[in-house]
Amino acid sequence: MRKNLFLLTLATFVAVAFTTSCKEETAVEPSWYTNQPYFLEKHTLYAELPVDTSNIVLVGDDFIDRGMWSDFFGSNKVLGRGITYDGTEHLRYRIGGITKAKPKKLFLSAGARDIMHGDDNTIILERVAEICNIVKKSSPESEIYYIGVTPLGEMTVEQVAQTAELNTFLAESADEIGYTFIDMASVLTDESGAINPAYSWNGMLLNGAGYEAYAKAIESFVGLTALNKAQEGEVKAERFDHYNHRLSIFRSLPNSEEFSVIMLGNSLINNAPWNELFPFINILNRGISGDVVEGIIDRIDEIADENASKIFLMTSTNDLLNDQELPISELWAKYESLIIKLKEAMPKAILYVQSTLPLNPKTNFYEGNNERIFELNKLLDAAQDRYGYIYLDIASLLSDANGDLADEYTTDGIHLSATGYFVWAKKLAEGHRILILEPTFE
Repeated sequence: MRKNLFLLTLATFVAVAFTTSCKEETAVEPSWYTNQPYFLEKHTLYAELPVDTSNIVLVGDDFIDRGMWSDFFGSNKVLGRGITYDGTEHLRYRIGGITKAKPKKLFLSAGARDIMHGDDNTIILERVAEICNIVKKSSPESEIYYIGVTPLGEMTVEQVAQTAELNTFLAESADEIGYTFIDMASVLTDESGAINPAYSWNGMLLNGAGYEAYAKAIESFVGLTALNKAQEGEVKAERFDHYNHRLSIFRSLPNSEEFSVIMLGNSLINNAPWNELFPFINILNRGISGDVVEGIIDRIDEIADENASKIFLMTSTNDLLNDQELPISELWAKYESLIIKLKEAMPKAILYVQSTLPLNPKTNFYEGNNERIFELNKLLDAAQDRYGYIYLDIASLLSDANGDLADEYTTDGIHLSATGYFVWAKKLAEGHRILILEPTFE
């Protein structure tokens, strides 16, 4: 009886939602954020990246954000528009900016964070209907797919049960709302209903095997063959969770057969869609948020076989933030070791060492750290002839008159805004025969 009442309520809502969505043009801003600076960083960057009628776009939360979709399917036509921590409110807010370009296919996925936030399934389904109606109005030719919700490791037993119920409702409502439902939970969960430990080492992030299963589950709908394949007998790296899972994803990707450009570093590298900023070259994102110099040293083997022609390195911010007492001389010794090992592993590649970016006063880490960063950058500049790399001073491009990371280039005092990434990318294009998209900021 409860299910029948729910479906009747939903059917009534769908009719009302479609009528009202035709009148309502202004996107409703989300009522909550888990990490607003990160949302703004990603949302404003996505808003400046083009989408066209040939694109296949994945829009969603954590698993979509952390997936390397163009690499998985071997095509820059496949775009990721995920933002970790997003709920259906957030998708509803930003879906119009994506659908105005009328992409060929849209894969939507959200709901886990709504449940963890305390939302009822009825409300979640109402928002799904609203999202789909926005798509239909803006881009009626786009094919819509809704990827079922996978329970996360931080959920309670009750929330896991609610997730299963939500997936049932999503499947039963697919024809009425107008999407194709993909039952991802049955792919990624075990008999207990929790995420399969073979696919995630912490229940929150997917490893290489998890994304192999995910990509295989959607490849027939995408219309392209998934290329990512997890290593057999893979041993988990013994670092922090994001590092372990992302390195596992890197290892699941096929090695590049053509000359490639590798972007190597921490979150400042990780968070940028380099393949979209430089769409006409084979560019590989090998950034890991939170990584330190020694962490990059430990994974040089992963990039050594990528046939790299150029490597653009930026690192050391986390070394400084993790240890406020770390002497620059000690950090420099680690950096020297990294440079030497990169040159030994890939002697034919041109190495570009980019300056460490300063901080902005809005971050709690600001006090005293910019002086240390300035000192490190002087060492990086002075050693380029000795070690045979090219030093690129990105920091000065993004700094204000005081030498701090400028307000317009950062979202939280450490990470970059869309404007900051475009300034950085244009610098990389100078003299390197790299083609870059032009920003459309007014």
